[in-house]
Amino acid sequence: METSAAETAAHAHAKALVEGNVGVAFLGMTPEGLASAMEIGNTTWNILSYELEHPRPDGDDFLVDIIYFTDLGRMGLHYRFQDVEGIWKVADVQRDT
Repeated sequence: METSAAETAAHAHAKALVEGNVGVAFLGMTPEGLASAMEIGNTTWNILSYELEHPRPDGDDFLVDIIYFTDLGRMGLHYRFQDVEGIWKVADVQRDT
């Protein structure tokens, strides 16, 4: 397991969202990850910046908390990154309560 590779993928995902590059963000997700993101909804928020916590191992996966700062306030998300054929992808995302 490589923390640095998972962390790089997490930064790339968050940066794509900040830049409004949703296509790149979607490419970095598994079908299950995309489905969980769609359940969160709220596509009207404009993401201005983010803070990423250091990934934590969970079995073969890594858990990453990312706080997005938006035009409507703070939005925290909990991500699960999974190695899919050598590429770290979002396998699940849940909103911070």
